[in-house]
Amino acid sequence: MIVGYHAAGLLYHDPVFAVRELANIGYASVAIRPHGASLNPDSPNFGQQVLRLGDAIAKAAVRCVLDLDSPYLPDPRNARGPSLVSTEAADADAAQQWIATWIEVSDELGAELITFSSGSWGKSEEERDERMLERLSTQLRSLSDKASRKGVRLALHPRSGDAVATVAQFERLGQWLDDDGALLLAADIGEMLTGGELPLADRLARNFDQLACVYLCDRRAGASGDQRIGQGDVALGRILQSLGGHSFQGHVIARVEGHCELGFTPAREAIQIFHGR
Repeated sequence: MIVGYHAAGLLYHDPVFAVRELANIGYASVAIRPHGASLNPDSPNFGQQVLRLGDAIAKAAVRCVLDLDSPYLPDPRNARGPSLVSTEAADADAAQQWIATWIEVSDELGAELITFSSGSWGKSEEERDERMLERLSTQLRSLSDKASRKGVRLALHPRSGDAVATVAQFERLGQWLDDDGALLLAADIGEMLTGGELPLADRLARNFDQLACVYLCDRRAGASGDQRIGQGDVALGRILQSLGGHSFQGHVIARVEGHCELGFTPAREAIQIFHGR
């Protein structure tokens, strides 16, 4: 597995410095999530931001995952942004263009994998139907074609409240896509817990053929949000043992959001679990 850390837990630090320091700690991969102050396509300095961070990633010799689930980007009034499955054509097109923008700059940034969510269906679970799946599969085929030409891989990130909210729903979506493995899975331990997808290791094992990335976080019963790795109730060691036992070759990204005031301390703590400590 490729051991990584999510820079969303280091929002008080310059991304270039964060990449260098994470490499020094021992991470082989870094997940980057664009935000308003850095890697913002609406910024007049966007091209310079991409080149500067891409240069840092190359010099640090780390691999890069782009996480496009950026709160309030690209819409500063909407935390979740446009949806690929929206019945409003302009909204669906904006969601597709957001992902396409990052496909285009992926080589300059040095990103090898882009993860993103489907967006909200905007209707009840009972109204989830074949039209939604067909709309989403059409969008995903177009994006997969663009990604293939750029040499970057795409992985769908199931998120609570979205059209594809669980790994199980990702499995169902596979029935609507061409079986060529173009679209991969970015599983999120926190979202899997929310969706009741237990046992976690077994659900992941069912999808190893398409699993490209695991966002590894710790959670505590009765509390919301990420805990520092090792301070929650999730049997992370069991998950890592299962991934290792199946010779998983994808990214396993430790994510500790909401503790930015601690700087790199959570990153140093998190890497210990990968070393079995």
